Amino acid sequence: MKKLFALTAGVLAFCACATPATHVGTALFAQTQQPVLVTNAVGNKTGRACATNILGIFISGDMSIEAAKKNGKITQVATVDTDIKSYAVYAEVCTVVTGR
Repeated sequence: MKKLFALTAGVLAFCACATPATHVGTALFAQTQQPVLVTNAVGNKTGRACATNILGIFISGDMSIEAAKKNGKITQVATVDTDIKSYAVYAEVCTVVTGR
C-alpha cells in the first residue's frame, strides 16, 4: 500500500510539472481563457504572443503584451486576455491583445 501511494504521488507530481503558473492550479488537463485588462472598446485587430513549457524543464517564448501588440500591429490596446492550454507534460500560455 505504501509503495502504491508513493508511486501515485510521484506520477502526479511529475505530471504537474508543465502546468503554467496561473490561476488554473495544477490540473492535468486544462484549457481556459482569462481576462486581464480592459481599457477601451474592443478593437478590430488581434495579436497573440505565446510561451510553451515542456515538463517544467524546457520553457520558451515571449508572451509579453509588447510582443502581442507587435504581432497584431496594434498601437492602442483595448483588451488583454490570457489563453491557457495545459496537457499534463505540455503547457502553452498566450497573451491575447485586441486594439487598433
